[in-house]
Amino acid sequence: MITRTRTQRTRDASRQRREQQKEDLREAILAAAADLFLEHGYEGFSLRQVAEQIGYSPTTIYLYFDDKADLMFAVVDDAYTDFSRRLQAAYDSTGDPLARIRALGQAYVDFGLANPAIYQLIFMHRTDFLTKWRKGEERPRGMALLILQRAVAEAQQAGAVREGDLQPLGDSLWSMVHGLVSLSISMPMFDPARSRAATEVALDLMIDALRR
Repeated sequence: MITRTRTQRTRDASRQRREQQKEDLREAILAAAADLFLEHGYEGFSLRQVAEQIGYSPTTIYLYFDDKADLMFAVVDDAYTDFSRRLQAAYDSTGDPLARIRALGQAYVDFGLANPAIYQLIFMHRTDFLTKWRKGEERPRGMALLILQRAVAEAQQAGAVREGDLQPLGDSLWSMVHGLVSLSISMPMFDPARSRAATEVALDLMIDALRR
């Protein structure tokens, strides 16, 4: 059995520490970019502002990202991974077809209200990011939303909802939850209590409209 020397252990620990520092810095860049987007909008912020906020030179940003678009795509990429996981968790949370559709709608709204800047970036300002994917990936970001159509299709097969073309049904569900999030994050009169109440009513109406 080969035992690592103290020098090897020190070298390995140092490498792991450097890798962790690089990952921490990348996360700091992404967080700063999201904050600056919320404050200034996509056109109003720059990589220089991101660098200033985290206390590094702009050159450091370019070690991680090619340009502003590449940085914002990375922000969207990370956020969309979280979004997809939430939708999948909602889908897996119940076997009841109608409850599953409702859970997906709630998960969508919850994500948007918890991440208003990211939501605006993905679904309002840079919707082109939804049709892109990174090298080695099998599908673009927007494909995650097909889980809504999948849930409706399974509910139709179970005889729980009325028959109909899946795409317009899925799009209608999407437009409802998108409208709820958009109002809640853009209209000052929509405080958390009003948003929650509106979401409850809208999801109830959505399920009632789908029933067979």
